[in-house]
Amino acid sequence: MNLLQAIFLGIVQGITEFLPISSSGHLVILQKFLALKDVELLFDINLHLATLLAVIIFFWKDLLKINKKMIFYLVVGTLPAVLVGLFFKDAVEKSFHNFNLAAITLMMTGVLNFITDKKLEPKNKPATRSLSTKSSFIIGIWQAIAILPGISRSGATVFAGITQKISREEAFKFSFLLSIPAILGATVLELSDLEFTSPINRPIYLVGFLSSFIFGLLSLKFFSYVIKKAKLEFFAYYCFILGGMALLLYN
Repeated sequence: MNLLQAIFLGIVQGITEFLPISSSGHLVILQKFLALKDVELLFDINLHLATLLAVIIFFWKDLLKINKKMIFYLVVGTLPAVLVGLFFKDAVEKSFHNFNLAAITLMMTGVLNFITDKKLEPKNKPATRSLSTKSSFIIGIWQAIAILPGISRSGATVFAGITQKISREEAFKFSFLLSIPAILGATVLELSDLEFTSPINRPIYLVGFLSSFIFGLLSLKFFSYVIKKAKLEFFAYYCFILGGMALLLYN
């Protein structure tokens, strides 16, 4: 891997990790389109740590004010993904080599985005519910489903929050607070598979980390703006087009 490829992969990771367009789906499709070899596991961990840092910095004020009730909701919301990661790890890993599955599920993400866009409440209409144990668990189930490549974690969890009639701001914030234990958990699982067999190319890892971090922050800022303006239909069209093109060109 050279510096340009590291920057490119960092940018893709930073943008797609937080926008509702599936970073894993993009990785599977880009590997096919660009004939990329499998990304080194340690480099993938490096990019995920960069996006984790982006979330922490973006939500640092909320993290400082977090209370026991929110911690409980985060634990409840994280449980489904933990169970899937522990008991279906091999099946999930195999799904990342299924190109057609990634393309189809990416279009499913488009459907979720379209429904979310239509269900976003008007700005002058208050949400009818607050976050609860039930809604946290339902959002967590959708986060677990989003372990599949092509299903956007942010898109699925925001969809779940909105359909539970939680306000757009609360759904957005909980979705990304929930991403912190999710990214940490995925990183721990990846580290368990890691074998240090070759030296680390520090410049390549550094530029990958920085590009993923910077574009992760930018995509978080952009998505928070999109949620306020209720314009998720454009992400839906993008997912439909990319997933459909992938199926047409490689089948």
